[in-house]
Amino acid sequence: MAEKTRRDFWLYLKLSLRWRRLFYNYLGIFNYQTLGKFTLTEAPLSKLSTCSGRSRVIDAAERLFRARGYSNVTMRDIASYVGIRQASLYYHFESKEHLYVAVTELEFEHHHKGLQNAIEQQDNLRAQLNCAANWFLSQPPVHLLSMLHTDMPCLSEENLKKLSASSRRCIFIPVQQMFEVAQQKGEIRSCRANVLAGFFLSVMESIPMVISGSEVEAKQVIVNEMIDVLLDGLTPK
Repeated sequence: MAEKTRRDFWLYLKLSLRWRRLFYNYLGIFNYQTLGKFTLTEAPLSKLSTCSGRSRVIDAAERLFRARGYSNVTMRDIASYVGIRQASLYYHFESKEHLYVAVTELEFEHHHKGLQNAIEQQDNLRAQLNCAANWFLSQPPVHLLSMLHTDMPCLSEENLKKLSASSRRCIFIPVQQMFEVAQQKGEIRSCRANVLAGFFLSVMESIPMVISGSEVEAKQVIVNEMIDVLLDGLTPK
């Protein structure tokens, strides 16, 4: 079962690029080739206390990794951002890679709690999808596919597997299970829940790239349309 789940997750990552290209074409307002040119906001995700030295380091690293990517951030950058000597960073983390893994795992766990809470609030699939979508829209984007291609290849094999397992458990599986339960309840026909989860997550990951800033209403319109397409299909009834 664990091996099957891993295959499902990597299938999602492989199909995600194709879905996102189709999604961008559907919107007609985004050139996929410019994806790598976007600059992310250096806004923190976690509400960590600044009283703890470790928390200050994690908070600063999170801002910088989100804005620039793993490869473009140095330990000197992080130390400068925190306002401490670079050598002091190694009291908390033995390397930039270990710091990146700690930051990313916290981010995944944050999404796991938020997703679970959003899904458990509702008892039907359409409402659950809306709540899950609203959770993603309220948070800085995860960009799993970008992480896979730009950040994770720089990590050791051990940490790559660690983060892959964490992202699968925290983000992919809760969404997949939501579709599986809906199938068991007869809300939707029997089909591959992993593909449905991949489609939904791909759309959510793409929205911040096609609609910038805080245009909440515009994002919500796209979410509603995609949920309608997912549940009702494209053919007029």
